[in-house]
Amino acid sequence: MTLRFVVTTVGTGLVVLACSGLAFAGQEANAPSGYGTYVNYCGSCHGPDAKGDGPMRAALLVKPADLTLIAKRNGGKFPTELVFRTIDGRNPVKGHGGQGMPVWGDQFLRVEGGTPETNRARIEALVNYLESIQQKP
Repeated sequence: MTLRFVVTTVGTGLVVLACSGLAFAGQEANAPSGYGTYVNYCGSCHGPDAKGDGPMRAALLVKPADLTLIAKRNGGKFPTELVFRTIDGRNPVKGHGGQGMPVWGDQFLRVEGGTPETNRARIEALVNYLESIQQKP
């Protein structure tokens, strides 16, 4: 393990922790934000614009996908249920590590103090955000 990897990993973790309690403009503090969830749990690998160029990319064996091309890779249609199942761990993706994805563990399955409904809403907000950033043909 290189010093660069350790510093990048620790730095990314601190940013995630610092941002995890923020509410976004026009939102209640407890309302799920697809963008906020993306930034906190996906952005370090997939990048700020979801192009697969996050700061952790260099340290990963499997390079992160460009999440703005999900629909393009699926014949022009955004596969909502497939994306939901990928996020909640039922559809494992190489590099995510299954339900215990290294970056965010099981945060989308069992949020402390959360209910199955609030956890589902959090995933749905993230899926909706990902659908909203798809590149147009």
